[in-house]
Amino acid sequence: MRNRFVESAECEIDGALGTAFGLRKGTVFEKLRRAGKRLPRGVAEDIDYLETVRKRTAHPRRRGLMDVRRVEQARDHSLKLLNKVDVARDKARERINWLGVLVINLMLFGVVYYALLKWLGAV
Repeated sequence: MRNRFVESAECEIDGALGTAFGLRKGTVFEKLRRAGKRLPRGVAEDIDYLETVRKRTAHPRRRGLMDVRRVEQARDHSLKLLNKVDVARDKARERINWLGVLVINLMLFGVVYYALLKWLGAV
């Protein structure tokens, strides 16, 4: 029964990963790997904890060694973070940051080029 509790928590997180990042195939760990840097902090640790709980409770004598409250907290925390993910906003922010860096680099290049021409006496 307790293994089902952990499996249901992992399935809910798996579904949230699928809807947040558009990932359909693979296990939870493959989806985490594909999400990469866009994954919110703490989700990977929560899933790692759920996996250790699953391994720990695989033995019949250790089935009672599960902190149900911590599993619920891990599930709730991950679902809360994954519901806030907006991939389109993050991609737009990355493009704007890239353009900002490009503009700053071009301005810096212009200043250095002008200083070089001034030093050579061409201006």
